[in-house]
Amino acid sequence: MAGGSKSLTSILIWLLSSVILGGLLGAEPASRTPSFEIHIVKPITNARLLPETSPVPSTGDTVLRVTACPGEYEPASFAVLAVKDLKGLRLSITDLKSREIGRSIPSTAIEAHIVKCWYQSGRDIHFRNERILTPELLLKDDALVRVDCEKKQNYLQSTPPGRGKASYVLISAKDSAGLANISPRDANELQPVDIPAGTLKQFWLTIRVPEGAPAGEYSGEVRLRTESDTESHVPLRVRVLPFELEPPVLRYSIYYRGRLRGNGLGSISSEWKSARQYEAEMRDLKAHGVEYPTVYQGYDTDLLNQMFHLRDRAGLPKGPLYTLGIGTGASGRPEQLAALKNGVKRWIDIASAHGYGPVYVYGIDEAKGERLKAQQKAWEAVKEAGGRVFVACYRGTFEAMGDRLGLAVFAGRPDRGEARKYHRVGSEIFCYANPQVGVEEPETYRRNFGLLLWKANFDGAMDYAYQHSFGHIWNDFDHNNYRDHVFTYPTADGVIDTVQWEGFREGVDDVRYLSTLLKAIEKARRSYSPDAAEAERWLEQLDPTRDLDDLRNGMVEWILKLRNQ
Repeated sequence: MAGGSKSLTSILIWLLSSVILGGLLGAEPASRTPSFEIHIVKPITNARLLPETSPVPSTGDTVLRVTACPGEYEPASFAVLAVKDLKGLRLSITDLKSREIGRSIPSTAIEAHIVKCWYQSGRDIHFRNERILTPELLLKDDALVRVDCEKKQNYLQSTPPGRGKASYVLISAKDSAGLANISPRDANELQPVDIPAGTLKQFWLTIRVPEGAPAGEYSGEVRLRTESDTESHVPLRVRVLPFELEPPVLRYSIYYRGRLRGNGLGSISSEWKSARQYEAEMRDLKAHGVEYPTVYQGYDTDLLNQMFHLRDRAGLPKGPLYTLGIGTGASGRPEQLAALKNGVKRWIDIASAHGYGPVYVYGIDEAKGERLKAQQKAWEAVKEAGGRVFVACYRGTFEAMGDRLGLAVFAGRPDRGEARKYHRVGSEIFCYANPQVGVEEPETYRRNFGLLLWKANFDGAMDYAYQHSFGHIWNDFDHNNYRDHVFTYPTADGVIDTVQWEGFREGVDDVRYLSTLLKAIEKARRSYSPDAAEAERWLEQLDPTRDLDDLRNGMVEWILKLRNQ
């Protein structure tokens, strides 16, 4: 009896402590059915997480784990599976603290979004007359886009200037005539969300480690609470590495179509931008590692001066200027060649006044055969005026034009042999259309515009396009041939990010880790370290088709090993 009584007492103590501990952690009492489950998922993946995806592709971890360098952006993601209808689910994040070094990363360094699923008209860049539910948008306000799953329709919330009464407009019809004056505006902070029972909602965190943050392990948590006060916590662990990333050895540009106009008015399109929109998009480009976007602005000194000023405010570096504001054409008549030279010199003058150069002038896009060769005299005239030519092109362009082309923007999968041709005459080669922008596949952009380019000995990337409206940019169903090409969607005062754009940034960061490793190898070689040669051999065998997270981890291990010698 004494033994039985002691055992019963132990059980009662265990039950009492479990209830107390559960209350401290915000868990629901065991007698109640949990109202939601939390599943940690991989953020950069081509696997699509939809509201009814089952089973949930969980990583199996119970902790959100991030490894990053000071100044780096890094994503993490989890999905909430509603067991019951969830109303007003709120997310909050604590500061991340490191006991070992007595420092913290403020919660303001972590930006939270929901991943919005909406209907799109295909899986590649072409219009397919399909309605495919697609996870793409990173929103602060889930209600900005309303989706009718029965009718397979999308609706966008439009808020007039001055934050007047909002209304919803259909953005998935064949005709977009009624969308001319829409004014979408996302919230500044993540808003509460409703999740119907039996469905998933994916959350996306972007952690930016502050510049100068000391190396170490930082811990905090993500807190989720419903209107009925059901609460759960997700541990968040950030490992800050003891080094900063080098700039990428590749140059990252992109076709950026946005232009300013004299009346200062913007639009909800890829074309006309207010100064506020333009600066917001320049800041977004820089934050994603794309520091040399093209210029579509025509030659107007006032507008170009304003454009350069906005780029400076956004923190974009000086350096080469890639302009489509002047084209080479194909004429060889002396008066036209003279006019072209004068135009190139004007661009060089205004660019150099703002600290930019050299100036690249655009040829005839994707020209082949005789249409390509007809540009020879014009391209020579650009060189004689002190400029360089760049253009989107294919195989055979080098054989037709040789060193007249300063920068080949090569279409499709990067080809090491093509790179060798251009490098032999002192020209550069970038990649685009592998694929073009707009495919909702984060891992594809990470792989194809990251380590794959370096392995092919390319010099950079210039994909098409940051935004290109085919019809209205918020409507994927109003063009007969193409879907909108977008990494981001414009709003009245900013931009809406996408999962594919986040994948591209991770590709840039992979190259920055590579650049950091290359510098560490060079330093180790100068100190006659035997590990330098071994690290070089590891890089030579690097296979960019392998798991990219494993490759990055391998680069981190080598950087740390070489630094610690």
